Amino acid sequence: MSGKSARQTIKRLHAIRNRYGGTAALEKQALLEAIGGLTIRSAADIRQLHTALCFLCAYPDSAGIYELASTELREFASRVTGLSEHQRLALVDAGIAGTSLHYPFSYEVASWLAQRFPGVAIIDWDEFEDPARFEEMLEHLLHHSETDFYDSGRVTTQEWIKIAASHQVGNDFDWLMSELRDRRHHTRFWTSLYNAAEVPLVCSLAETTVSRTRNSFPVTAVHERTEPMQSRVPRAKLEIDRPIESIRLLDKHDGATLLDVAMASLAARHRETIHFNYANPAEIWLADVGRGIQIAATGLLPEHRYPLECTMGFLILSNGMPIGYGGSSMLYRQANTGINIFEEYRGSEAAWLWVQVMRVFHALSGCTRFIANPYQFGSENAEALKSGAFWFYYRLGYRPVDAGIRKFARSEYAKLAGKPGYRTPVKVLRKLATCDMHLTLPGARQADFFDEGWIEITSLLATRQLAATGHGSRRRAQNALAHQLAADLDIDSMKDWTQEERRWFVRLAPVVSALNAGAWSARDRTKLIDLMHAKGSVHERDFVERFGRHDRLFNAMKKACRRAAHDH
Repeated sequence: MSGKSARQTIKRLHAIRNRYGGTAALEKQALLEAIGGLTIRSAADIRQLHTALCFLCAYPDSAGIYELASTELREFASRVTGLSEHQRLALVDAGIAGTSLHYPFSYEVASWLAQRFPGVAIIDWDEFEDPARFEEMLEHLLHHSETDFYDSGRVTTQEWIKIAASHQVGNDFDWLMSELRDRRHHTRFWTSLYNAAEVPLVCSLAETTVSRTRNSFPVTAVHERTEPMQSRVPRAKLEIDRPIESIRLLDKHDGATLLDVAMASLAARHRETIHFNYANPAEIWLADVGRGIQIAATGLLPEHRYPLECTMGFLILSNGMPIGYGGSSMLYRQANTGINIFEEYRGSEAAWLWVQVMRVFHALSGCTRFIANPYQFGSENAEALKSGAFWFYYRLGYRPVDAGIRKFARSEYAKLAGKPGYRTPVKVLRKLATCDMHLTLPGARQADFFDEGWIEITSLLATRQLAATGHGSRRRAQNALAHQLAADLDIDSMKDWTQEERRWFVRLAPVVSALNAGAWSARDRTKLIDLMHAKGSVHERDFVERFGRHDRLFNAMKKACRRAAHDH
């Protein structure tokens, strides 16, 4: 080992990072021990070493390998600072400890950064594409007595903020976000102004947990990997249906900790998603699915929920390391979901992980149908076409909903099985990616399928119901529909309902009013009240569970949507 260069050592460690069994563990340990004493001068070598170390923390062969890899990561910032300036510049936006991120994050991520990591982010004044939009936002923040000097032309916007923030804790960005948070009223207005400004930020990651390097969720024990990676899941449907022994609702403290991990995992990669930006710390489910893998499912805050679907995000953790994420939109007994494995952890077992994600959402919601849209496996997605993502879904049991495409897929799959080395041409994959794919579990019925296009039709139903009231004010129309619906459902009082529960009853009223629910049986009306009540409750999971058991509501919605779609 002593005769190898740093580059050779790192290259070998990276090459065997996902190999298990035989002498792999011994070689990994020897390489890790050697790396500790090596000087690394190349940004490319730093990147490759970082990837290998992250992978080995997520999938260690032994406690010893885990400890060596995690120790290297804890000290990784010093590796970066030891590089030449030229090599450090090559690591900008790598998300690695000791580097910097440059990105115009949305208000939600920016606010999270300012609150959880004050001083880390600053405004990159030289990178504004349209400073006029930022100035417009700032003008709304000014006190009336300040406008003359600000508009005088004697100071730049940057100089003015320096004066305004001179006695405040933190930098220009911290001051700005503090001012915006202080305006709790009309939050959507301020959020829109901030997002329109596209404020460029520079985040100095140093040794913060925002970096990919230091970001992890605490675990009580490290799972040691000895078996090879599982590339196929031969009986995926049975695995999805297998009960999960441990799935629990986190308390708010642990929920907030996990959300920090989720937010950081995306921010470090110039990504963000509504599933984490608007996540509800009081509704985070954590499932242990085996092999050191945990899957966290995140509900949305009540004010950011969708009317009919229950939309939840998920974060996949391996030994506490965030290795992938995605989201799931559930309606009745079906779920539309997708998965993204972070770059460092590709070459692991994506198929098995995907099955475990579906297993979690099946356990949480009772859904028996999983939907994949064409984009996920190739439509207007060059990367998915190149990777042959269609077959990833197909081997798990997903099938095209179009009968012709389904027959074509069977024929093409026979070629793959019968011709060693055969690869499906891109033009064929493009043809295969022209309709949805469904995976159905035992008990799923075609009659239970709700066309996702009908969700848009329910909005049309709502518009028609609001218009039909004849009120000049849409607010009065909405309240009138809610009042009438409450009477139809024999709701005498909502005094024991929370504000969010009452708000969601009003929001759902235009859709539900189109279904003539007042004519339903007392049992179905009671179930409907419970369902609408759940939409605004702390845990939206209750809503999707109750929706899945309300056949009368589901069938009424399908009928109304078909009629409206035909009329329109």
